[in-house]
Amino acid sequence: MLPGCAEYPLNQWYVIAWSDEIAPGKSLARDCCEVPLIVYRSQAGIAHAMFNRCPHRGMMLTSATGRVEGDTVRCGYHGVRLDSNGRCVEVPSGGPLPAKMCVRTYPVVEKWKWLWVWMGDARLADPALIPDHEYLGLENSPMFSEPGIRLSVKANYLMPLENLVDATHITYLHHGLIDSGNVAATPSQLVVDGTRVASVRQFSNELLPPMLCAAMGLKGNRVNRTLTLSAFANHLCEIRQDFVEVGDEHAPPKRINLIVSITPARRTQTDHFALFSTSFQNTHPGRFDDLRNLLMEDVVVLEEIQQLFERLGHAHAPEISIKADEGSIRSRRIIAELIRRERQAEPATAPTHRQPA
Repeated sequence: MLPGCAEYPLNQWYVIAWSDEIAPGKSLARDCCEVPLIVYRSQAGIAHAMFNRCPHRGMMLTSATGRVEGDTVRCGYHGVRLDSNGRCVEVPSGGPLPAKMCVRTYPVVEKWKWLWVWMGDARLADPALIPDHEYLGLENSPMFSEPGIRLSVKANYLMPLENLVDATHITYLHHGLIDSGNVAATPSQLVVDGTRVASVRQFSNELLPPMLCAAMGLKGNRVNRTLTLSAFANHLCEIRQDFVEVGDEHAPPKRINLIVSITPARRTQTDHFALFSTSFQNTHPGRFDDLRNLLMEDVVVLEEIQQLFERLGHAHAPEISIKADEGSIRSRRIIAELIRRERQAEPATAPTHRQPA
C-alpha cells in the first residue's frame, strides 16, 4: 500500500453525492473506482446508479440530450431507453431488443444526506458496512449537522485519507489557523477498533487561534480539549474535538466533528464530501468557506506530491515512515487485508465502530 498508486477495495460503500445534488427526474455524472457513473433520481425520488455509457453506440447517458423518464434513462443519441436494472426496454427505431443491450447497475443507499454507492459484488452490499451514523452524530443524535462541501483532489485516495488522520502536519502546513503550535509535539494514544484507527491527544489550558474559536463558538480562547482523529478504512475520516472552556469547567462538554468521506474517483483523483457535526448550533457564517480554504492547503500539497510521484515513478519515490505514522500504517494494513480477502472472494464482514473509552 503506497500512496500515489494504492489500490482500493471494490466491496466497499463510497459517498457519490449529496442527496440534494439530484432532484427527482435529474441526473449527474460521477466517477468512482475508475468507473463512469450516471447517478439519477426517478420521478418518484428513488436514487439509482449505473454505468454511464449507452451500450448501443457508446454515448454518455448524462449527455446534454439524455434525460430521465420515470424510472428509466433515455440516451440522447438514438433514443435507446434503459430501466433502473440497466436493461434495454425500448429501441425507438424498432426491431427486437437485444438481450446483450444492457449496462451494469450499482447498489445505492441514501443515508442521512449522502448517497452511498457499492462498486463491488452486489451480493455483499450490506448497509451495515457503512460507518455508524449515530456514532458520527448524523442520525438519532442530538448533534446538529448539515450538508457541507465537495472537493476534488488530483491524488491517490490514500494520500488524503492519511493526511486527514495525521495531526502532526497541522502545526506546520496550516500556519497556525487551527493550532497554536503544540499539536505536533503532543503525544498520542492509538486506538484500533475494527476498521477504525484513531489517534487521541489531550490538551490542557490550550490557547486556540481565532479560526478555531469561531468554529467552536467560544467566548474566550482557552480550552481543555481532546482531539481524536479517526480513519474508517478506507472511506471516511473524522476529526473529533471534545472541549470545555477554561473558566467554565462546570458547563457540559461541547463537541465538534469534522467528517470527510473519501471516494476514489480514479487512481489519481479523490472526491471529498466534508461537513460539520456539532453538539451546539454552529451559526458561524463563514464556516464552510473557512473549511474549504483550510482543506485547499492540503489539496495543493497532496497534488504536488502526486505529480512528483508520477514523474519519478515507484522505484524512485521511496517512502520512510516515522513513529507518528503508526496510525497510517495500521490503516494501510487493514485496507490491504480488505483487498486480499476481496481478491480471494472471502465473505465481507461488518466492522464495529465504538466510541473510544
